[in-house]
Amino acid sequence: MSDTLSLFFDLDRTLWDFERNSQETLKGLFADCDLGAKGKGGFAAFNAIYQRENAQCWADYRAGRMEKEVLRSERFKRALQGFGIQDEGLAETMGWEYVKRGPHQRHLLPGSLEVLEALRGRGHDIHILTNGFSEVQHIKVENTGISNWIDALLTSEELGSLKPARSCFDAALKVTGAPVQQAWMIGDDHEADVVGAHQAGWKSVHFDPEGQHPEDTPADATVSHLRDLLAVLP
Repeated sequence: MSDTLSLFFDLDRTLWDFERNSQETLKGLFADCDLGAKGKGGFAAFNAIYQRENAQCWADYRAGRMEKEVLRSERFKRALQGFGIQDEGLAETMGWEYVKRGPHQRHLLPGSLEVLEALRGRGHDIHILTNGFSEVQHIKVENTGISNWIDALLTSEELGSLKPARSCFDAALKVTGAPVQQAWMIGDDHEADVVGAHQAGWKSVHFDPEGQHPEDTPADATVSHLRDLLAVLP
C-alpha cells in the first residue's frame, strides 16, 4: 500500500475560524441595520440569541427538518424575535447579507496554512469535505489561500447528502478516487466528522481545542491544535 494518504478536512471551525468570522459579519449587520435602536440590548445580547437559534436551525437542517432556503432567513427571524424585533423583511435581508458578506472574512485558525503546506509536502492528497453551502464554501477557500494546498473542495450539496451519512463519505471517495483504507477525516464535529467517518470505514482525527471529546470516541487520534496533526499523521 502506498504511504500517500487521502486527508479530508472539515472547513468551518477546523480550518476557517467560523466564530471570529461570523461575529465580525454579525457586528457589521447589527450596525448597518441599526438593531441597537430597534431591539432590546446591545450586540452581545443579540449575538447570544442568534448563536442559539442558528445552532437549532442547523440541527434541523442536518436532520432533514429544514430546507436550506428556509434556514437562511429563519435563523435571523428567530433571533430578531428574541431580540424584540418583529420584522420578517429585515430577517430576509439579513439572511442574504450574512451569506453575501460572511465568506469574504479571511481569519483562519492558528496553523491552518502551515499544516496544509507541511502535509502536502509529505505527498498526501488533501481535500475539504464540508456540510456548508456550496456557494459560500468555495469563496472561503479561494479568499484564504486554502485553495493553494487542496486537491478538491467537496460540499454535501454537491455530493447529495450530509455528514455523518455514510453516503456522503462514500460519494467523496468516488469523486476523488481515494481508497477507503487510506482515507482520513479531520474535523471538529464529533458526530459528523468522527462518528460518520468511523461508520464509513475511514480513520479520523478529532480536532478538539476545547477538550470536549467523549471518552468512548472512535477517533484514531484527538488533537487540540492543528500543528499536533504533524505528529499524528505520517
